[in-house]
Amino acid sequence: MDIGIIANPASGKDIRRLTARASVFDNQEKSAIVRRCIAGIEGLCQDAVIRYYPDSHHIAEAALVQSNLRSEAIDGVFTGMAEDSTIAAHQLRDADVVISLGGDGTNRAIGKSLGEVPLIALSTGTNNAFPVFCEATTAGMAAALITMGVVPIEEVAPLTKALHVTYENDESDFALIDVVGTHDVFHGTRAILDPTKFVFAVLSVADPSKVGMTAIGGMSQVVSDEQDFGLALSFSQSEATNSAYEVHAPVAPGMVRRVRLTDVVKMRIGESREFSGGTMLAFDGERERILKPGESVSICVRRDGPRRVDVKACLEYAARSNLASCLGNERVKKYAN
Repeated sequence: MDIGIIANPASGKDIRRLTARASVFDNQEKSAIVRRCIAGIEGLCQDAVIRYYPDSHHIAEAALVQSNLRSEAIDGVFTGMAEDSTIAAHQLRDADVVISLGGDGTNRAIGKSLGEVPLIALSTGTNNAFPVFCEATTAGMAAALITMGVVPIEEVAPLTKALHVTYENDESDFALIDVVGTHDVFHGTRAILDPTKFVFAVLSVADPSKVGMTAIGGMSQVVSDEQDFGLALSFSQSEATNSAYEVHAPVAPGMVRRVRLTDVVKMRIGESREFSGGTMLAFDGERERILKPGESVSICVRRDGPRRVDVKACLEYAARSNLASCLGNERVKKYAN
């Protein structure tokens, strides 16, 4: 009964606290979130074993001090970089479920190597289109229910969509929510905030209630994770260029901007589109790789992302099952099934 915990000490702290108005998630609050997760797990499953990423700020370790659950740090060579989450996720591929604390970037790093282990992604980042805001106590309870094997994984943790990027040299990359091409080629803060420099974007989901690129797409075409297609956007580069769409969207927390689009196209699962170079590629909100002039890249939407746990669905399933088993009422049993 293994439950993994990966808490990113760097999430929720980048420069967007200055350039925009993003919330700050300090490591003391993250440790409190983990502590509440542990309480939820302990309430249902005293036999669970917690395996955690030993971050430099001891987030999970501090939360486990007063716990009666068995726990151990994950082995690995950790450097304090984003790759730590990828390494930790690989070490947890045999866990029953993993709880993450971070934003889209953290979960992208985890998704690269976690496989189909169910993931409870709790928001403590800047862009939080993939993780969810959820009471940590109930998240811990959901983790306990999964490790106890009393909820159906396919029902409460379906596969999400992901974006697969292939370069001309056959190298590949991966994103959960969006891949963006921008003319802002300076790495700098890594964040993408200036809509006048956007060139193209491919989205797995488009949600106007979030922030960032997914909100921009969502203001023109809503795409849920349940729908079997993504979205490709093309942006107007100047006021003189005719735009088919003009939307106002939150490009970052506390920052609403007008965005001019020339094209919005649905992309079916398995469909690939090519884009040309001379741009910086950003993955899930962070600039990472320069695409040289004349270089092309192929981006494909697939349904092979992490199994993201629906905490509410876990608890509702347990509630229905508990009613049927405890009351022994045929009518209730019928409802539970």
